[in-house]
This record gives sequence, C-alpha cells and structure tokens, in this order.
Amino acid sequence: MTHTHRCPLCGGCRFQEWRLGLNKCISCGLVVSPMIWQSQINEQMEDTWFGEDYEPEKSYWVQRFESWNNRRTLVRLETSSAKKSRLLEVGVGTGSFLRAAQQQGFDVSGCDLSATLCQRVENKYGINIHCGPLSELRGEEPFDVVVMNHVLEHVQQPVAFMRDVASLLSADGMVHIAVPNIACWEARLPGWTSFEPYHLSYFDPETLRRAVETTGLAVAQIGTHDSFSGWFLAALRTAVGINKDHEALVRPKPTDNARASRERTVIVEHAYRLAMLCSGGITWPLRTWQARIGVGDEVVCIARPSSHRTAN
Repeated sequence: MTHTHRCPLCGGCRFQEWRLGLNKCISCGLVVSPMIWQSQINEQMEDTWFGEDYEPEKSYWVQRFESWNNRRTLVRLETSSAKKSRLLEVGVGTGSFLRAAQQQGFDVSGCDLSATLCQRVENKYGINIHCGPLSELRGEEPFDVVVMNHVLEHVQQPVAFMRDVASLLSADGMVHIAVPNIACWEARLPGWTSFEPYHLSYFDPETLRRAVETTGLAVAQIGTHDSFSGWFLAALRTAVGINKDHEALVRPKPTDNARASRERTVIVEHAYRLAMLCSGGITWPLRTWQARIGVGDEVVCIARPSSHRTAN
C-alpha cells in the first residue's frame, strides 16, 4: 500500500501491513508504529509512560538484572578500546549504568527527556543530567563515548537523532547502541516483550546499520545478543494474552490488607524470577546459536566516526 507519510529511515512511502497493527517499509524493511507520524509523539509518550507517576522497579531481582546488563555494556566498551574519559548516556533510566561507568573511571553525564528521571538520578547519584533534546548539547565539549541502550526505538526521527549523536562524538570516539531485534525468533510471538506502545520503530541488524551509516558513522561491530529471559517472557505473555509491561504479572491489584498484598507480591516474584532463570539456563544452547546467526532478541552496534572505520 502507498502511504501518505514517509519512512523515517529511507524516505519511502510504500508499506505493507505487518502484524499487531504495525507497518513495514517495502524499500528498507523498517517496521514502524503508525504513531510515529503523530505530531509531538515523543513528548506525549514521555509524559504518559515516564512522567511523574513512573516508578522504576527497585526489587532485588531487577537491580541484579540491571547490574548484569551494565556489566555487559562496560565489557563491550573495554574490548572496543573505549577511552575512559567523557561518557554520555542517552536515556538514563534508573541511573545505574552511569553510576557503574563512573566507578570504572569514566567522567559521566546523561541526557533524557523525562524531568522526573533526570531529577531522580541527579538526587541519587549527584550526576549531571541534561533534561531536554539531545540537539541542545551541540557546541559542548565532545564526548569520547555515547551509550544509548534501548533508546532509538523510542525516537520519532531516528536519522536526525543519530546525526545529533554523531555531532557530539570526538574524532576518535564511539557510540554503543542497543535496540530490540524485530528479526528475532521471539518476535514471532505476540507476547514478545518489545512489542510496546511507546516503541515507534523496530530495527533488525540491517536497518540499524543503515540508520548508523546514513549519518556518517562507520559500523565497527554489529551483532545480536539473546537475553536469558526472552523466550520465557515471550511464551508466558503470549499464553496469558499480555502485550504490555510483563511486571503486571507479578504486581497484584491493591487490596485492603496492604501488608499481605506485599508479601504475596514478593513470594510470586521470587517464584517468577527463579522460573525465568531456570528457563534461561535450559534455553542457553538455543539462545547462543540465535545470537551467532543474527536473530537474538537484541541488536548491539559499536560505531565510530567514519575516519576510524574498522573491520566488522
């Protein structure tokens, strides 16, 4: 079908209907939500999903999972010979990655659209966070490392956004990008955890490469990773018909007995997380193979200014 709007990656206007109300660009293969063409959608999504009512989960399990993910990102930076100098994280979340990077010797700062998240991270860790569009950082001292994990899929104009990222890098800097992989096998299930109403674009390795290289950066490394919880959550959410935040599975409705409710929540979460870990161990051979052939549930890319192109 011919669309009145254009693809945010290649500019094409011919799309085919995909699944779950999504559209796929016939020219480049980018999968997009129709909401990507709504005016000011980034600001609306930020306010709706990550505004004052947003409470980042603080359970022991979530803290451990964040710690593992942070460690994996830092290992990638180290193996890519990242300079331990100025690091910018775009999309700060709970701030745990910035804190971990700071402890590893980086001079860290962050950027996020959510005033709530910015304030929380600044108050908790004392780290400087710019609250506003990335483009407002132009003209400042360049960054040696930019980290943007699970950010690009939220962006209305990914090419323009990546140009802003490229403009902030030092001549020998690097950017670490991670996005959900629409080409992963879990995405064949409607309960895949990355089918979220606030995700505007869905990339695979080729469309992410195009988004990066279109903006004058050179891909140094690109590949996929498959999370230990991916199959468990996709299968469970599909079975129970859930297409939203999987934490709803372990968060009971409020009751008059708040203490009993909290106790049940803790018990259910422990059982839920242990089942998740067991599933991750059982599926390890499958997940390893998936990642190697490019269909893991996350695409990870390291890119540098084109003058520092390296072999993939």
